[in-house]
Amino acid sequence: MQEWHEPPETQKITENRIINHIKCELHKGVDDAIRKYYGAGQRSGNKADWIKHWLATVTLKLTVDEKGSANPGLSRVRTLSDTRSFTLGAGGNASSEATRIETISFTYPLRELRSARPVVNPCEKAGELLIEGDLKIGQFLDKKIFLSTVPGTIIGPYRAFSYEVTFVVVYGSSVTPTWKLVEFKANPDSPFLNATRTRTHEVTITIAPPGDAAAEAAAIHNAALIGQAAAAAIRKGGP
Repeated sequence: MQEWHEPPETQKITENRIINHIKCELHKGVDDAIRKYYGAGQRSGNKADWIKHWLATVTLKLTVDEKGSANPGLSRVRTLSDTRSFTLGAGGNASSEATRIETISFTYPLRELRSARPVVNPCEKAGELLIEGDLKIGQFLDKKIFLSTVPGTIIGPYRAFSYEVTFVVVYGSSVTPTWKLVEFKANPDSPFLNATRTRTHEVTITIAPPGDAAAEAAAIHNAALIGQAAAAAIRKGGP
């Protein structure tokens, strides 16, 4: 799963950093939202601290897709006269593809997250992109808790809510050496060697109360995962 120039141990360190980053954003997002809306909506009986008793189920899916191809070509150009020539082209192709997928799922009781020391600093590091950057989990939680404090907006408590983030990075390179002799030309058109690597990071977070709503939350979470798989197949060009 790591880059070609990195040792295998790098992947373990990367996954640990990603999981702790998600944990940090959940913790900070819940703390900030409860602090912001605590006591709001007292007339309707709503309190912003209801979410601290809920559970957050997180699924992290890391995918790496590597493709390589070779397309050698050879053309023979023979001059027949000043106005005529004969060209004969031949070529071949070979390709390979490898896909590696890792999926892990875990649950955080939000009460246990909040029992640790409050998160003061930003969870993301400056300059970080993709899944290790700002996932906007705090903004998502802020909106949901705000809706629960507005009288009449949510009739009854939430059953569950879910959040998805997907990052896709594609990079590659190609090489086309060309030789031109008197009558022959090698690799006149298509790339001789071509390689691409696609990295996909997907995070799905479903937050729900424990107990009877757990089954419904699991259905919502699984539906989100199925949607991600369908989107991934479309991006890849599959059925």
